[in-house]
Amino acid sequence: MRLDLHIHSAHSRDGTASPGDIVRRCRQLGLAGLAITDHNAIKGSLEAQALGRAEGLLVVTGSEGSSSDGHVLAYGVREVIPRGLSAAETVDRIRAVGGIAVAAHPVRFPSGIGLEIAERVSFDGLEVLNGGNSARANRCALKIAERMGMPQTGGSDAHRLREIGRSYTSFEHVFTEDQVLDSMRKGLSRPGGRSRTDVEGVIYSVEMLVEWLRGGMNRL
Repeated sequence: MRLDLHIHSAHSRDGTASPGDIVRRCRQLGLAGLAITDHNAIKGSLEAQALGRAEGLLVVTGSEGSSSDGHVLAYGVREVIPRGLSAAETVDRIRAVGGIAVAAHPVRFPSGIGLEIAERVSFDGLEVLNGGNSARANRCALKIAERMGMPQTGGSDAHRLREIGRSYTSFEHVFTEDQVLDSMRKGLSRPGGRSRTDVEGVIYSVEMLVEWLRGGMNRL
């Protein structure tokens, strides 16, 4: 079964779609589940979990936190992790509330944590197939995960409905959030899908520039 584990809703500064529209789009695409991972926000994720039950989808709660070193995905959490902590401190806080910590798009500048921290900090997993990343960036992340024997995930990093499902994570025999998290911890998850094309990369760069200017040139 396939879950898109990296989607942004309108509750995120750079997202556009409502949690309800995202849930319905995932159902249309034949995905078994999803995680809304808004930047430093949890409301959209909690809304999606309630809506997902009605659609028969498995929705994992989550958010994408802004550590001082880069973005960290938190799965299985129901509260916002404070921003501005180091990557190591962010991982500890996520685990303290029962979640698991995955390094988001680690090779992306400027929001990725970078290669050194990806290897030094004890993450629960590494996002090695991000639909908003270039193939080269995803290959670099995969090499790190394989070299270190780290669990691997994938997600579209969708900010618009059309981007959902571009990348995903595959699981076997999971029916609850706890089972998804346990499978991820054990390294049983498998990334799938594709990286962005060159054209999609240009579009993404322009959209992120607009968002950055709209946000007063403050980093997410």
